[in-house]
Amino acid sequence: MTKLPSDAELAKIFHLGVASDAALAKQYKVSPQAVNKRFVKMGLRKKPFAVRVNELVKSIWDVQTSRSGPSHHNAYVVKNLKVYMRVRLGDTVSETQRREADWLIGRLLRDDTVIDYDPTTEDGWLYVPRQPSDERRIIRWPAGRELPEVDLQRAMELPSTDVEGIDNKG
Repeated sequence: MTKLPSDAELAKIFHLGVASDAALAKQYKVSPQAVNKRFVKMGLRKKPFAVRVNELVKSIWDVQTSRSGPSHHNAYVVKNLKVYMRVRLGDTVSETQRREADWLIGRLLRDDTVIDYDPTTEDGWLYVPRQPSDERRIIRWPAGRELPEVDLQRAMELPSTDVEGIDNKG
């Protein structure tokens, strides 16, 4: 089995963006997972917005991810929540993803609700009535927990105007 090149060479390839993990895996006769694992070990991430949003969600809630029982990590609500936050951070998403995230925000605005998580419920994700303590956030922030960096706080906020591409019809 051929080994991957040095970290310096891999970093150069990564930053040039000339080859996918799958292409590199084929070239060096390793699995795509081996390529990705090496990039991660080197601190190189291809989807920095998605990684930051996923880490934030994990830091807020202990979302169930069981194969045998209830699993809430891949629910429609949280997928669209994450897409919306990625867009607010500056990420590019597909038109379909954008439309679904817009629908979610439209619903929150229309119903004056925020998203919360309760692992004891079947669906896990709940739309709960907005409270003054929610401020402009689209999620119910756990009491006593420190807020994240400013850009992530902004990513969790409702849009300020319709100019930001949100369809308020829900």
